[in-house]
Amino acid sequence: MTTPLPPPGAPLEHYVSTKPFDPRSIERLSAAQERVYLASQWRLMWWKFKRHRVAVASGIFLAVLYVSILFCEFLAPYHYQTRHIDHIYAPPQTIHLFHEGQFIGPFVYGTKYSLNMETLKREYSIDPTAVQPIRFFCRGDPYKFWGLFESDIHLFCPAREGTLFLLGTDRLGRDVLSRIIYGARVSLTIGLLGVAISFLLGLIFGGLAG
Repeated sequence: MTTPLPPPGAPLEHYVSTKPFDPRSIERLSAAQERVYLASQWRLMWWKFKRHRVAVASGIFLAVLYVSILFCEFLAPYHYQTRHIDHIYAPPQTIHLFHEGQFIGPFVYGTKYSLNMETLKREYSIDPTAVQPIRFFCRGDPYKFWGLFESDIHLFCPAREGTLFLLGTDRLGRDVLSRIIYGARVSLTIGLLGVAISFLLGLIFGGLAG
């Protein structure tokens, strides 16, 4: 049986529902699904980042590094140009807490050296009788904070008339740890500026191309 065609000029019969369209009428989203589907792109990226433990740990470590470069003069035990001509190529000094079974606090043992006449190299040895306590919030090498304010306060310093070379010294007798702390400011700042400039240029040229 065929459906008769309407007369010419007559409107076709309308089979579409006139009710307001509701995309959730068939399947309702749960509260958890709505939280995901209605989240912004930034929020989705943040959730994914938090699930990655290595990424979170790396982000925290990088944030600590960037905060530390703001106070590198304060954190470094020496000025990066300070030379110790009596301790050229000195080995790293290990931090100890106990001396002969007695708790003293963080300290290092002093060192003494002799010149090897065959190789003409300095040979360092630990002096167990020279206990050198580490000082905190102490006065040391003078510096200019960010090149603006003069100060000589450091987070930690060697004992008076002592040394504190946690990573040793270089060929000029300069403390390696202090030079690394100062160098981190330059390295991290250049990296951050490079990313910022690349991002800015990408926005400009991408906008012009679009």
